[in-house]
Amino acid sequence: MRAFVPLFATFLVSLVATAEDAKLPNVVILLADDLGWADVGYHGGVIETPSIDRLAREGVRLDRFYAAPICSPTRAGLMTGRDPLALGIAYDQIHPWYNAGLAPETVTIAEAFRDAGYQTALVGKWHLGHTLETQLPNAQGFEHFWGHLHTNTDFYTHEREGALDLQEDGESVREPGVYLTHLEAREAVRFLRERDRERPFLLYVPFTAPHSPMQAPAETIEKYAALPMANNRRVYAAMVDEMDVAIGRILDTLDAEGLADDTIVLFLSDNGGSNVFGGVNTPLRGQKGQTFEGGIRVPAVIRWPTKLAAGAVFAQMTTVMDVFPTLASAAGVPATPNDAFDGQNLWPAIADGREVPRNAPIAFASEIPIPGLIHLAVFDGNLKLVQIVREGQTETKVTSLLFDIEADPNEERDLAAERPEDVARLAGLLRAWRSRHPMAGTRGTLVPHPGWVPPLDWADAVVPAKVLQPEWKNELPFSEALLDATAERGVLVDDAERARLIELDKKRRAAQRDGR
Repeated sequence: MRAFVPLFATFLVSLVATAEDAKLPNVVILLADDLGWADVGYHGGVIETPSIDRLAREGVRLDRFYAAPICSPTRAGLMTGRDPLALGIAYDQIHPWYNAGLAPETVTIAEAFRDAGYQTALVGKWHLGHTLETQLPNAQGFEHFWGHLHTNTDFYTHEREGALDLQEDGESVREPGVYLTHLEAREAVRFLRERDRERPFLLYVPFTAPHSPMQAPAETIEKYAALPMANNRRVYAAMVDEMDVAIGRILDTLDAEGLADDTIVLFLSDNGGSNVFGGVNTPLRGQKGQTFEGGIRVPAVIRWPTKLAAGAVFAQMTTVMDVFPTLASAAGVPATPNDAFDGQNLWPAIADGREVPRNAPIAFASEIPIPGLIHLAVFDGNLKLVQIVREGQTETKVTSLLFDIEADPNEERDLAAERPEDVARLAGLLRAWRSRHPMAGTRGTLVPHPGWVPPLDWADAVVPAKVLQPEWKNELPFSEALLDATAERGVLVDDAERARLIELDKKRRAAQRDGR
């Protein structure tokens, strides 16, 4: 009997461990908007960010995390694990006058987790399509959406271009005068408290702050009276502070609900800070919209108390495209086949220290704020090539800078003149990468096309799915020669459509020869 007791106890422990391992973790993704590298406490910033610092203290700092240089591309990569360039959402953000967005067939992280039994919710800023119902969060895997479709939405009137831009699952929400970050915190907490307790959840909270318009409560602005008003620095600091308080409310609710140990929390920014609007990225070079480190290397932390060592630093390059495959792996959620991702599953490296080498170069692009001024970068091993392309009416000028990004993370020494062969090789990688961009994808525009008029209410202006064709094929008479001639400018149609159009072209030409 004495021999049986420890054996039975071991069996019970094994059963408990198996049950715990089988339990699906909750996932919370917290996304800041335009947060500077130096604007968090754990990087030595002057703005008070105790909640973000808590995550850094209790989780793993993703020290070399890269996002796109601007809003919509980062969100596209985060949601899909795909390269925003291949989705046609790389060079520019989605403006109110665009009809771009995620395609209906796009597989998102929300769809994968929902199909695995998770309840899925988005509270905050979408910015991945607003024209068609098929582009909206509820059609892209989120069972619940409370927030706004655009960027630059007013924090108090909740309007963009004079139209109300706040909704809950397609129905307009009117709470004028209430600070938007406060509303986002309230709704995230409400979801956590009112959730279905029998199902795990994926909660995505893309904050509006500290993106423009530069607005914050007066008392919080006064808290940073020692900071200058120039370049919006004081108001920006107040906006970061308010966002951190909102994050604190979410973390406190996870604690109060007994969820913290069973919840993966990922915090990141969608790009670097904008110097114009108060962000600081020092000692990194550059800012939002640029492909220097200050525009794309962002604060990021992942916490899972029962799985990850507190206070650790993960130094391997990680990108926003890696989020979907990495979180799906961590949670044991089936995802699309690995070859459908441009990002990689880095969970083995983060959790166990196993090496996961990058399987392909990584590139980024931006064409804001000036149309025709394009910032590009490609990473291959320790080398990084930055290109600044100025497109004129009759000529294009390219400035190339080469850095050993591991030895020189602040990009202080340009190696281009010393290593022309590496410049040429990496420039070839960039050229090939850019050819993947759909020719009709987003490109930089500062203003709407002539004749565009905004709606009264963005929720009411969405074209419902029921009036859209379920399937559509382009029937223009594209020839094989035309498709070949345009290939370097980007993808005119995908491979399957290309084959179909070439076959149609052959049939048309045969009919013409036969006189029909």
